[in-house]
Amino acid sequence: MIIVVTGTPGLGKTKVSQLLSKRLDALHLDLNRIVREEKLTLGIDEERKSLVADLKRLSGRVQELIKESSKNVIIDGHYASEVVPPKLVSYVFVLRRDPDLLKVDLERKGFGKQKVSENISAEILGVCLSDALNAYGLKRVCEINTTDKCVEGIIEEIILVLDGEEKPSVGKVDWLGKLEREGRLENLMEQ
Repeated sequence: MIIVVTGTPGLGKTKVSQLLSKRLDALHLDLNRIVREEKLTLGIDEERKSLVADLKRLSGRVQELIKESSKNVIIDGHYASEVVPPKLVSYVFVLRRDPDLLKVDLERKGFGKQKVSENISAEILGVCLSDALNAYGLKRVCEINTTDKCVEGIIEEIILVLDGEEKPSVGKVDWLGKLEREGRLENLMEQ
């Protein structure tokens, strides 16, 4: 089984993936770590102060690691849908978080103003969810609102889907609608 955990940066994908892989005795592939350690980059985005992943080379490397593994594999990264071929994926879990709280978390982690703004906008618009749906289809994608959940609670929700007790579902989160109703959309996206 190949499981993808994706979502906007700063949501805790890696922590969830690490604990889930321990629980399932699965191989954990952190796409950001692989890019850094194996130098699978096209360069540095100076404006955002981040590496630009070579998605083609990364995809090839991830496929090699999957083939080498005798275990289930959990892959985490916000660009996973551009790296992991649909034919390999069993389930995709898209983590979502209230944009107000995500903003606080990103600022606390030292993200620059532009990067915070871009990531908040991406979360509000559901970019990672849209990417996952486009790449993997509705039947394999499950959206999880992590806002009021601890890591263990998120993992329990994932396990329910993996065990067939819950079906993968999307449409649980509507930050855009919430912020529009509250009259706060423009303010939050402009910050």
